[in-house]
Amino acid sequence: MTRQSRRSGHLPAKRIAVIHVARKQLGLDDESYRDILHQYGGARSAAELDILGFENVMSRFERLGFRSTWTKRTFGNRAGMASPAQIEYMRHLWCRYDPDDVNDAHLNAWLFKYHHVSALRFISAEKAEKVIPALKAMAGRKQDQI
Repeated sequence: MTRQSRRSGHLPAKRIAVIHVARKQLGLDDESYRDILHQYGGARSAAELDILGFENVMSRFERLGFRSTWTKRTFGNRAGMASPAQIEYMRHLWCRYDPDDVNDAHLNAWLFKYHHVSALRFISAEKAEKVIPALKAMAGRKQDQI
């Protein structure tokens, strides 16, 4: 993805593919699909969506019954570890900061550098309480720059 397309808010190809998988799984006809894109994402095609539009469209698809492995990467409930909700929230915040990081590589590198945790799946509940405010601040600063 070019620097220009990142600024204009276009999604990485993997996220566009998720939208197309959801459309197929839900059995949406073209008119219904485009109405959802327009109403919830402000676009007429998946390629025109920005990250907020993507999140809104995916939320709508989930309310319609779509279930994706994209949203199930939470590692389950584990004693002493970050909850699934915390993990998803951290991913959500990171996505606002770095929308091109679709496989958590940049997130994991940041976690290692600043929080000494090698990957999202190894964050303790205690550490999550420190990581979440840091990610909120980063996402907020990024939003202020736009």
